Amino acid sequence: MPINKPFTVTVTQLNRKISFMLSGEKSFADLCVRGEISNLTINARSGHIYFTLKDENSSVRGVMFSDRADKLSFVPEAGMSVVVRGSVKCYERDGVYQIYAAEMTRAGAGALAEEFEKLKARLNAEGLFSQKREIPKIPDKICVITSETGAVLQDIRNVLSRRWPQVKVILIPAAVQGDTAPASLVSAFEKADTTDADVIIFGRGGGSAEDLSCFNSEAVARAIFGSRIPTISAVGHETDFTIADLTADKRAPTPSAAAELAVPDKDEVISALSDKKRAIGQQLYRVIEKKTAAMRIIGSEIRAKSPVQRLKTDEQKLIGVSDAIRSKMSVITFRYGSRVDALESSVRIRMHSLLDTKERSFVNTAAVIEALNPLAVLLRGYSITYRDGKAVVSAEEVKSGDTVKIRLSDGEITAEVKDSAKFEK
Repeated sequence: MPINKPFTVTVTQLNRKISFMLSGEKSFADLCVRGEISNLTINARSGHIYFTLKDENSSVRGVMFSDRADKLSFVPEAGMSVVVRGSVKCYERDGVYQIYAAEMTRAGAGALAEEFEKLKARLNAEGLFSQKREIPKIPDKICVITSETGAVLQDIRNVLSRRWPQVKVILIPAAVQGDTAPASLVSAFEKADTTDADVIIFGRGGGSAEDLSCFNSEAVARAIFGSRIPTISAVGHETDFTIADLTADKRAPTPSAAAELAVPDKDEVISALSDKKRAIGQQLYRVIEKKTAAMRIIGSEIRAKSPVQRLKTDEQKLIGVSDAIRSKMSVITFRYGSRVDALESSVRIRMHSLLDTKERSFVNTAAVIEALNPLAVLLRGYSITYRDGKAVVSAEEVKSGDTVKIRLSDGEITAEVKDSAKFEK
């Protein structure tokens, strides 16, 4: 039998035939291929991107022209896992087939984003994002949940030692990346709840969406929500947002910022206390000045109305009367001679007797006034207790916790009542 020779074609004809075959295959017109980028070249002049997609066993060449490359939301890099959508065609000149990319996304990014939004909506509907407790203003202890080998812990400690060095840090190590991270974080929050910490800071440094995925875990979100201790999240960079950030009581853009939120600045506290002390001192000075002026007025009124002052006034009047009588007697004596002498002697005796009586009465009255003078009593070791500006005369007028002022002979004491009891009569 004669042997039929194969049909002979040129290389160009062969490549064109293959190209027509690929172009006519609908399954090659629009498909998605997952792989890792290698042999990456971005033409600076044209903007075209040339690359190879590979997996464990095979590779295929690809190209993305500038009109498509300009729409990418990220810059492709060698080693990056991506999903390329496009068509498969034969490049006739070289006789190779390649992917002509129309779109390129990071592998898993679309699925992760969709899963994130669904979980976010469901947990929000349950109210997990609405719990926002106050962070203690001056905590004694802070629990830090993070990797014990990362830089996050050191960053937090540096800030805390600078702002509020007396705060104590309790580290609970946890995996913050990988398949075991969600369970590790949940366990860490359970341990934190057994401590006497005042606030929990949890987080890690920046990374890809896959690196931060454990903080988008529903189990981790529920552990954060169930914590009895207020929480501050510090996951990734400022632009990274996770489910854990939304669930925490407060979100910080970085671990260092979380430490700043957790404690006050000692310098600011000292300055504020100094200002407060100065304001209280000024206010107290004004009160003392006001009270002193009022006491001067009251003292003047007391002295003006005191029996001692009245006796002095009466004494001056009596001396004036005595002088007037003496003047009269002088005139009478001049006119009536010896008859008046006897009368003068009698009047003088009576006058001296009256003056002696008045003097003894004055001395007795002054002694009584001096004995009743409360300030004189203070010199003998007694004191006067005031509450709200009124003298306390009974133990029933005060109770434990009241603030009282105690007047002594040379000053005043402010004290707090610890107990009070009335004596049985």
